[in-house]
Order: sequence, then structure tokens, then C-alpha cells
Amino acid sequence: MDVDSTKDERRKKEAEEEATTTTTAKPFEGLSEEEQQSLQVPSHMRCDACRAISHRLVKETRKEERKHRKGKFSSSFNNNNKKNKRLRTDQYEESFERTCKDEEYWGEYYGVAHGKDGHNYLNGPGLTELPKTLHKGKTMALETTTHRKGGFWSHRLRELCEQMVYGGEVLDEEEMYAILFENTPEPTSPTKEEEEIIINTDTMVFRDAMCEKTCKKFPSRRPSTKKEEDEGGWEPFDEDAFTQRKIEQKKKDEAYMRAHKMVEDLKMGRMDVSGGEL
Repeated sequence: MDVDSTKDERRKKEAEEEATTTTTAKPFEGLSEEEQQSLQVPSHMRCDACRAISHRLVKETRKEERKHRKGKFSSSFNNNNKKNKRLRTDQYEESFERTCKDEEYWGEYYGVAHGKDGHNYLNGPGLTELPKTLHKGKTMALETTTHRKGGFWSHRLRELCEQMVYGGEVLDEEEMYAILFENTPEPTSPTKEEEEIIINTDTMVFRDAMCEKTCKKFPSRRPSTKKEEDEGGWEPFDEDAFTQRKIEQKKKDEAYMRAHKMVEDLKMGRMDVSGGEL
């Protein structure tokens, strides 16, 4: 048995063992059996998951390019020389690997949104958000939809990401980066060196190349054209706004914990009323 097969068997065993520990938990209302129990991304979410992963791969690759482009920006801008932007093989391979392995990101930024049409939708960066007329209730964080880790959502997205990068079913890593490099957006001015390049056309080209086969086999329930999106009120997921809300919530949680600790310290006599420790 080769290393990859051993690795796959180990992961499957770990996932099955963890699933066993949650079988007594009450299923989360509104999730299908496949959404709760499957070790893979549910079939009706696979197209959207592929697109979300493609978005993340592009974004992290552009970040890696900016990091290695420092000091070379002026000549690349003035001479329109793309050669200064190209990553070495080990650099883009490391970027792909790091992106797939970031289970914390997959768990924090992607969730399941309940639709009034009776369907559940994957929600997060790189996807369109359900319009208010369709959205039913609160979007659930993936890692908490089926009692913490029972659904393995972060694991599923990581697995799908690795299948896309290493499976070779569509493109190998060299071909993936060739598409990204060919469609690298040109900055509008030298001042853009430290700024986030807005991902648009390059994401679409890469996404379509990576996901055409998957989306043909497992169609998305989202609108298939821009016109349908506009008419239905579907808007791109605002990752920056989501991140800001997370930061603000973290500050509130930390403030609450400090206040809670102060009250407990006062009750236990570990602090006087002036706030000083005894």
C-alpha cells in the first residue's frame, strides 16, 4: 500500500471514529442524512464547494505572489513584465498545500444557509449569498451544524481541496498555476503593491477550468447566469465585512470574559472592590 492510500485510510478511520462518538446526539433539524453523515461534501453542494475552494486558491496564490514580488514591483509596473511576478514551483505548490490544510478557515468562513425553498446552500467567500426573500433563518457555521464535528465539514472541504489539487482529474499543479499566471491581473499603479488586488476575471477563468466537470455532474442550485442572480437579488459574499464582524464579536467575547472573571474574583475574595488583587 502506498503512502497516499495509507493516509486516506487513516483519515477515513479517524472520521468514522469521530462520527461514532456523536451518533447519540440529536440530528440538527433541517439537515438531510447526507448532509449529516457523508464523509464527502454532499453532492448538491459539490459544485459550490469547488467554486469556493477555487476562489480561495486564487486568493492565496495572489497573496503569495505579492509577498515574493516586493522590491520588483516598480520594474514590473513600468515595463509590464509579468516575469517578475511568477512564482517558483515550490512556492505555488506550498501555497496550494497550505490553502487546503487550513481547516480552521474552512470551518470559520463557510456555513449552511437554509432556504425557504426547502434546500440548504453552502455559504461563504467566492459564492453568492441567498437573497433575503429566500433566506430562512440564521446561517449556521459548518463546524457546529451537526453537534460540533459530527459532520466533518472542515474535513470535507479540505479533502475536496486536496482532490482538486492532487487528484489530477482535471489539472495538475503546474497546469493550475499556468492558468493563474496567464490571468494575473495587472495593478493599476505602483501604490497597489501592498493592497489586495480585487479578484474577478482571473477567479472566474480558474474556477471554470477547475469546476466545469464537477458542476456539470453535480449542478449548483444557485442561478446559472448573472442576469438570474441580479433578478433574484443574489449578491457576492462580503468576506471583508464578515471578517470585521468576527473581530468585533471576538472583542465583545473577550470583554465579557474579563467582566465575568472579575465578578468571580470578587465572589471568591480574590479581588477588592477597587479592582486590585488581594
